[in-house]
Amino acid sequence: MLTFYDIPSKVPGQAWSPTNWKVRFILNYKQLEYKTEWIEYPDIEAFCKQHGIPPTATKLDGTGYYTLPAIHDEKTGIYKADTIPIAQYLDMTYPDTPAVIPSGTETLVNEIIDTNFPKLHPLLMARKTNPASGEYIERTRSVFFGRVMKDLVPTGEAKVQTLEQLKNSFGDIGELYKKSGGRFIMSDNPTLSDFALLGAKILLGEESDVWMEIAQFQGGKWVRLLDDLKAYQDVF
Repeated sequence: MLTFYDIPSKVPGQAWSPTNWKVRFILNYKQLEYKTEWIEYPDIEAFCKQHGIPPTATKLDGTGYYTLPAIHDEKTGIYKADTIPIAQYLDMTYPDTPAVIPSGTETLVNEIIDTNFPKLHPLLMARKTNPASGEYIERTRSVFFGRVMKDLVPTGEAKVQTLEQLKNSFGDIGELYKKSGGRFIMSDNPTLSDFALLGAKILLGEESDVWMEIAQFQGGKWVRLLDDLKAYQDVF
């Protein structure tokens, strides 16, 4: 049994973080037995330190930055944090399940996620957390960026430019799908790169103006792609 550590939303039992959703999709796709434990933002650092999970980044003051997603595998006793290390661990530890980072594709996966999806971040600031996490996010992000969060969300011409950059990024990703010759970016089997797209859609919501814009990119390609991934959206 695996335990998956995620951040709760305002709706009990409903996941919202696009970063954490990538790991949930992986667990569902691999059909690995797991349960979810919910951890509010202010409790993440203490939780990680308690279980010996190292920081995934470094703050401006040089101290460790602790994040979710994380998993605990009862089979091996291992705790692991951060999406790509978790994906690599699950591929290695459960070789009888479909690989989500096929051998030799690590650089491509990193490039797709790290280069293209940060353009979504300014548009993904929908408040879906509980008050404890919401206050923490507001306080810490405002210190980091030097502005309150609502001022980070682009409006007017800035939003138009952000959407245009996003459209160009999706166009670049679309070219990779064309080269694959299959339904997904690496043929007919989904991988971590495909799941990253689905996580963004879940946070945005199908009724959001941003998702409606994305839904029109490349003739509706992304709507069709994400429909193919709906089978992996369960929350356990």
